[in-house]
Amino acid sequence: MNSREKIDSLVEILLDPYADIADQDDAAGYLGDYDDDKALISLIRVSQGDIITDFSVLQTCGESIARIWIRRKHIDRSVFISLNRQTKLGVLDYLEGNKPDWKEQYDLHLEI
Repeated sequence: MNSREKIDSLVEILLDPYADIADQDDAAGYLGDYDDDKALISLIRVSQGDIITDFSVLQTCGESIARIWIRRKHIDRSVFISLNRQTKLGVLDYLEGNKPDWKEQYDLHLEI
């Protein structure tokens, strides 16, 4: 299976409303391994809507988004603002351990 097929399979699991939460969480985490627009866009879309409501999956989506942003050496602040609260927590937690200066550089924080 090539990278594109793996990403497609992971996205399918992530978006499957009948998938086990643990499988969705794993899929969200594995998508962070790919520096691929489809992986990133899928993680972002899931984190902007109400497709997934499980906090652990959403937090994992945030960690994966942060991992991709770090590899790309850029954060899209407007995308960060559009994410749900739990996903933002995942992004901020991951950045805290890996690029803590980016939180201030990109003015990233949770709204109260």
